[in-house]
Amino acid sequence: MNFNTFFVVNKVITKKGVIIKKQKIPKIVFEQISGPGNLKFLSMLEHKNNQYIVVVDNIVQNDIFVYTLDYAEQESINLNAFITVAEQWYNTNSMKYPLSFELSRFGLSSATSKIYRTFDLNTVQRLVGTPFKFDLSTPVKIKRRISNEVPSCVLIKPKNSMN
Repeated sequence: MNFNTFFVVNKVITKKGVIIKKQKIPKIVFEQISGPGNLKFLSMLEHKNNQYIVVVDNIVQNDIFVYTLDYAEQESINLNAFITVAEQWYNTNSMKYPLSFELSRFGLSSATSKIYRTFDLNTVQRLVGTPFKFDLSTPVKIKRRISNEVPSCVLIKPKNSMN
């Protein structure tokens, strides 16, 4: 047999004879909860057996971008002000654009960048809450007027000013 690797029960033996345990990558589980008094923009993210309270900013391909509220106090970020801005964003613009856009509008993006984290979706086991996903790769179409040259035979008269 001329194979570089061959499988033994739950183990992989490489060409050099090193035995490596096979690892399964679990699929991410999205769960949503609802009820009165629930801050629907808050989520619980489980990553490598650690659980974080987060606000999901955006999910792009294999990455999930979040604001981890567990680190807010350590980074001296006012959690009440952050929750107020996030709640206002959720009620008005959460279907239009990510939370980072709203924080940038208020000039808070540099302060909150300390708690902004990126997690690989392959290593996230569970996300309980609302998974906000925005397609930002499509450029906005801008309609431009076509300018036409004015023929030389047309007389151009400036308007009188109101002095």
